[in-house]
Parts: sequence; C-alpha cells; structure tokens
Amino acid sequence: MQPERRKSRRTANACIACRQSKIKCSGDEPCSNCKRRLIPCRFTDGGNKVVVSEKYLQELRKQAQDHRQGQPHHQPFSPGQPSPVSQAESISRPSNETSFGSILESHITPLEAIQVDVSPETTTHDQLEIFTNPFALPSTIIKNTHKNRRHWIWLAPSSTWSFNVRLSVAMTDKLQFRLENSPPSALGADVYPLKWRSLPDDVLPDISGIPSIDRALYLFNTVKFHIGHHYQFIDDQTFLQNLNEFYYGNAQEKALELRLWFVQFLIVLAFGSAFLSRAKNRNEPPGAGYFVRAMELLPDLGSLWKDSLLAVEVLALAGLYLYSIGHRESANVYLGQALRIAQLEGLHTRLPESELGHETVERCRRLWWTLYIMDRHFSTSLGIPMSTTDSDISALINSSTTGSQEDTILNLQVKLSHLTSVILRTIYATDKTELGAFLEKTKSILHTLAGHAQEIEEIIHAKFHNSVAAMSQGTRHITLLYHQCVILATRPLLLSVLKERLEKLGRADEDWQGFFELTTRLITTSIKSATKTIQILSEDDNQTDVFLPFDLEFIYGAALHMVMASSLFPGVTDGQGYVQQAHSIFDDMIGKGNKLAQGHRAELAHLETLFQELTRQSEQQGLETLTLRAPDGSEYDHFGSQHASLGPEIDPALVMASVPPTIGIPLSIGGDMPPSPTSGTTQPLTNMEFLDNIGISSFDFFDIVDQLGQPEMENSDILDPQLM
Repeated sequence: MQPERRKSRRTANACIACRQSKIKCSGDEPCSNCKRRLIPCRFTDGGNKVVVSEKYLQELRKQAQDHRQGQPHHQPFSPGQPSPVSQAESISRPSNETSFGSILESHITPLEAIQVDVSPETTTHDQLEIFTNPFALPSTIIKNTHKNRRHWIWLAPSSTWSFNVRLSVAMTDKLQFRLENSPPSALGADVYPLKWRSLPDDVLPDISGIPSIDRALYLFNTVKFHIGHHYQFIDDQTFLQNLNEFYYGNAQEKALELRLWFVQFLIVLAFGSAFLSRAKNRNEPPGAGYFVRAMELLPDLGSLWKDSLLAVEVLALAGLYLYSIGHRESANVYLGQALRIAQLEGLHTRLPESELGHETVERCRRLWWTLYIMDRHFSTSLGIPMSTTDSDISALINSSTTGSQEDTILNLQVKLSHLTSVILRTIYATDKTELGAFLEKTKSILHTLAGHAQEIEEIIHAKFHNSVAAMSQGTRHITLLYHQCVILATRPLLLSVLKERLEKLGRADEDWQGFFELTTRLITTSIKSATKTIQILSEDDNQTDVFLPFDLEFIYGAALHMVMASSLFPGVTDGQGYVQQAHSIFDDMIGKGNKLAQGHRAELAHLETLFQELTRQSEQQGLETLTLRAPDGSEYDHFGSQHASLGPEIDPALVMASVPPTIGIPLSIGGDMPPSPTSGTTQPLTNMEFLDNIGISSFDFFDIVDQLGQPEMENSDILDPQLM
C-alpha cells in the first residue's frame, strides 16, 4: 500500500512568523504570508527540512549507537550547551537576499545553494564565550554637570554616543591607572549653551536683520546641498512660493499669517549660516541668532499638530540643528513630537494617491522615511528604543512612478539605518554570549551587508557610466554608513579580546588559538572598514562636513576602532598612522570652528593613553603578543588580505562580470592601490579598483558568509519587501 501523501498543515498550526505577527496563517508550508514577505516559514513541530553533511549524519548515528551500548563518545553535553541536533535545527536556508528587502532584486544573487558542513567539531564553537557588551550591566551612570535638575546621566548599554565613556571607566578601574585630569567628555557641560523663551502667539514676529532675497536663496540652496542627500524634509515648491510672497509682499503680515513657515525660514537661515561659517572661539553655535528667534516663535505644542506636514518639517529641522550642536536629548524630544504628528497624519501608511494627489503622497513618503532615518540615528546614538516599530509601517520607500538615483540612495539609507538598529538591538543586547550564537547573528548581518554592497556597486556603476564626476555626496554617505555597520557588527570581537586581556593582567594563562581560528577574518574585516572610513574622509577634497554630526561620528568611531585594534594587535599595518590621520581630520574641523570635534579629539587622546598603559602592563607581565593569522599561518594585513596565498586565486572578473572593465575617469579617492606602471600619466580607475579603494566588495562578504555558513534570518528584523 502506497503511503498517503502528506497533507498540508491545518490553519490551527500557525508558523512562527505568523504567531509573532499575530496574523492568520494559511497553514501551508510555506504559508501564503511568508511567501509574500519572502521570509523563511518555520513550524514548531520539527517538520522543516535540515541539510547537513553526510559526515555529520554518520557522527550522529555513531553517537546514538554508543549511547545504546553505554559507551561515552567525545564529551558529554552540559545542560547549558546545545546538542548537535539543536545546532543542526538552527540552520536554515532562507532564499531572500537581505533581511530588509531590495529594490534592485535583479542585481542580487541569492545564496540558496550554500551548503554548510556542520561537523561535530563545530559544536566546540559554543564552548567559547565572548563579551558582546562587557560594560552593559549594571547600568552605568555619571554625575550630571549640566545646569539643570538632572542628578545623573544614564549611559545606555547600546549607546554609540556614550560608548567611549563606558570604555574609559572600565579600563581606568581595571588598570588602576588614573590621570591627573579627568577625561573631557561630550556628556559633560554643554559645549554650546543655548536658551530661549517662548513668545505669545499675538506678538508680532521680528523681521529685522533678515538678509536680502538673493542671500536668502543662496542660503536655502546651501542647505539643500548639505542636507538634501541626507534628509528630505523641505518641500521646495511650497517653501519658495512663501519666500517670494514674503519678500515681494507685506513681510510683516506674511510672517504673522504664516507664523510656522516663518519659523521654518529662520531655521533654514540658521543652517545656511552654520554651513558657511568658519568663525573660531565662539561661545554660541553658528546660526544661533536665527535659530533662537525661530524657537521663540514656535507655537505651543498643544496646537502645533494642527499645522500638519509643515509642523512635522519644522520640528524635524529643529531636532537636527539641536543634534548637530550636541543637544541630543532635546533633539530627540523634538523629533519624537514630529513622529507623533506624522503618525496622526498617517504618514507611516500607504496613503491614497487618488484622493490626495501624487505630489502630496510623494511629499509624505519622503518626509516619513526621513523621520525614520533620523529616529534610527538618534535612538542608536542615545541607546533608547525606537519610536516606531517596523511592523507598524506600510509606507512605500520608493516612488510609484520614478526610480531616480535619489530614491535609490534614500532606500539604501533606510536599510542601513534599520540594520544599525538591528545590530545594536540584537548583538549588544547582553553582556556575554556564546561565540556560536554571536557568529550566527553576524552571518545574518554580513549576508545583508553583502546585498547592500551589491546595491552600492550598482550605484557606482551607474554613476561611472553616466557622469564625469567623482563619488557624489549621497553615495559617499551611504558608503560611510556601510562601513559603520561593519564596525558595529564586529566590534564585540575586539571588546571581548580587550575584556579578556584586562582580566588576564596578573595571570599568564592565555589560550587564544580556538578564538582566533573562528574570528580572525571578521576582525580583519572590521579593521579594513575602519581604515577605509579614515581614507575616504582624509582624501575627499574638503568635502568633510563641519557642522552636521555625521562625518564627526564616522571619523570618531573609526579612529577609536583603530586605537583598540593597534593596541591589541601591534602587528596591524600602520595602525598608528591611521589614528594620526584621524587626528588631522579633527584638527581640520577644529580649525573651522567645530568645538564638538575638539572634545572628541581630547576623548580619543585620553583613550589612547589608557591603551598605551594596557600595552605597557601586558608587556611587563609577559602576556603574549597577539597577531591575526590566517589558517595557513600567514599574517593578515590591515586590509584583511594575506601576505601568503590561501589557495587558487579567484578571477575578479567573475565577480563584476556585468561591469565595464574601464571607465576613463580619474578619481581622487584612493590610497591602497599600487602605482600605475606608466609614469607621468594619471591612469583611469576601473570600477573594481574604485570599489576596492572605498572598501565595497559584495564578493568579500559573500565569501565570509560562505565560510561561516548560510545565515539564519530573524523574522522580527525583516520589513515587508512589498514596501520597497
């Protein structure tokens, strides 16, 4: 009798994703919801298929036979250690390219074919533990020195902003090494004190000191140039129409009638003045005069929501200005208000174009995703939960009618901002985790980054093909965001080495072989991203933004990573040289009037002193010198390459087969490419060379993922691809 064909699952047996989302499941395998969302569909009864190697299957059979015969096989599993079966069940083969979808699906190669040899030897991964966030518990606080009623400042465990302070406190305690002067910190007194008092609604706005219309238009276009590739929260048509009516009509009456637009206008003047200012030794931030006047005229929050989209734009602008001058807490408050009003207007949903019109829907779409990016940025900086969860969002990222490069860059910025929040929420959630679990999460993140790298490669290819310009501001920004994600995802490995080294002071029992066998490739990848970040910011021909906080955060994060890496691994090629390049960038920002850069530079110098003390004590106590070596014993350099070959070379042409071999465009961004054999002439860079110069390689990340194994995607970290 032929066995009956397996029947489809009943609806009552919902998959894990549908249960977590609390939506009706079709019960099929895969269910209709998971097929639509392009995510793995898993049921809890163990019905999913698992692919393991034949060698591993034989090992399981031998273990079972030994168990029946009462013979021990290898080491027994401890209660806290996962069994080989549980490890095998944790491995799946999701077919979606990235955990956040992709608008360039045709350019992303799926990895369904990756096979993983899950041999018994790999079970030892989980016997090792790493400190993913060694300074997380208990919560760290410092005394508040601001002139307000706060008694302490909470240093959030996942905060990128306070990481340096937590690191300094921990190292100072462990090394028992205290400098005479306390380390300066951006968490201390306000660098730029700023105060204002709200004016009643019936007070006439002060229009004195407003620049001419030519100057105003110049400042407006300056703001668009500096902010437009990051955020899109000014509707140009409406703003310019009101601007003309203000200058060519009754200015006083216009300012009174459209009070909130006049507030927006003043904030735009503040940003424009700040971008053009190079004043030094000022106690107030650049553009503060216009900004304070704007905030004094800002309507009461109880009625501000009635101004709808304009209120959202104004609050977001105010939040960005405050964040740029170091008032992060206040910035987060204003951004939170903007998000609440946006939700009241339904901007996080797919609005009906037939009723509102295409232009209005497009304005809402751009504004919402700008708020999303800002929320992820502010929240990860402060280490607080996001204001809006991804499951509540149904707004489209891309325009329904256009596919411009601006939309492509906005899409990637949304994805990378989302990924940053995922990294901090998952990897940094606990102070210690098993190495196997960490590598599993890292595989998923690197797999996503590989997909994003392909999208950046496509943008670079399109830019080279259609333009004679070097890398645009928008592409530059997402490239730096990309490297920031790499650094954040792999930084726990350096933290774990640092924590262990601090704990081993006074003891000589060190055994790093097992740890470095599994993590060396990831550590060198993180060092490469740090060096590429410093290179891009050093060689971008004065494109470094002095007022906005992004470049300052990029360079500080990369420099701190290099300080840690060059101290823990003295063999890192020219590690100190890159740190000195970072100091030069800080000096340039300071010379142009950025007082926040001055504080960051001093903090970095203080941490350098602590790491030098760690090196001194390690050498004094005879601790071994740590090196990053490949499996064949050759040493990695600071770009993640080996000084000896690991095997057959892979033809790079196979990786970028669809990219033209050479585009005759000389570019200024570079650093590690060998000199041209032709002397006296500037040779054009190929796409491959340019991508290598900026550290973007989807091939490298797919190769790392292939070595680690196919990633396990978490349902909670996936946005509906239909939003793309």
